[in-house]
Amino acid sequence: MTYPEVQLLALLVGDLAARKVCSAPGGWRGLSGPELGQLGLRPRVKGVVTALQALTQRPLAELPRGELSDPETVGAFYGDRLGHLEHEVIVAVALDGQHRLLGEFEVARGGRHGASLTAGDVLRPIIRAAGSAFLLIHNHPSGDPSPSSEDIHMTKALRNAGLVVGIPLIDHVVVGARGGGYVSLRERGVLEAL
Repeated sequence: MTYPEVQLLALLVGDLAARKVCSAPGGWRGLSGPELGQLGLRPRVKGVVTALQALTQRPLAELPRGELSDPETVGAFYGDRLGHLEHEVIVAVALDGQHRLLGEFEVARGGRHGASLTAGDVLRPIIRAAGSAFLLIHNHPSGDPSPSSEDIHMTKALRNAGLVVGIPLIDHVVVGARGGGYVSLRERGVLEAL
């Protein structure tokens, strides 16, 4: 059984603090110390949230090192990581100037038929990680990695938002469930190759 994040946080920090933290713009994972302070949290609660941020933002040991702009590498890696999920997850990956991993951030989670997000949800953690570029990856629990019209619209909007702040979107890779393969929107021509 999957519980909403606010319920899980409430187990650690209480109902009121969990609601405050979860309703913060951009979500609780990327809040800075001063932003947490503005929520009026008790020091113990702030410490718990800071510890959870460190745990959830720590790159996993199996994340590939080196350049991550190759769609085949990204598709294979995230197909293994996300392909078994029965709900949609959208991940943003901050890259340095040589397209090496700086950080990985879950920016949205949805149901079987989609997840919604804004450009700010994606760019906020990328900017905080000092990213020079970023990737977007998400899964299709249906198994078919073909991008929907919403995927294409979101990709174009994020490409444009990234260009405004000087952080280009390198690719958006959609992975299918249970070995369903992947589709690179850059390879499909939705993003111009950089």
